[in-house]
Amino acid sequence: MGKKITAYKVTNLSKVNTELYLEGDHFITNRSVGILVNGKIKTIGNDTPDLSDYAKLEDIPDVSNFLTSEEVQQMIDEAIADLGGGEVE
Repeated sequence: MGKKITAYKVTNLSKVNTELYLEGDHFITNRSVGILVNGKIKTIGNDTPDLSDYAKLEDIPDVSNFLTSEEVQQMIDEAIADLGGGEVE
């Protein structure tokens, strides 16, 4: 079995007295999470993601030729009427 994780809710990571806690203890604030490593609190999960791998504006296709929801609904209503479903409201 692994070591039990102890987590503490704090208001500010920089004001934590690290001498009172054990190596590997977790500290949680409203904005970040930190772990006590070598007597210092290291924040985790606050890295800004590299957005270069995501879609760029020029990669988004032109949707001006796509059907609108009203046009699709009209096509559905016409198909139901052609099948003898009667008039749809």
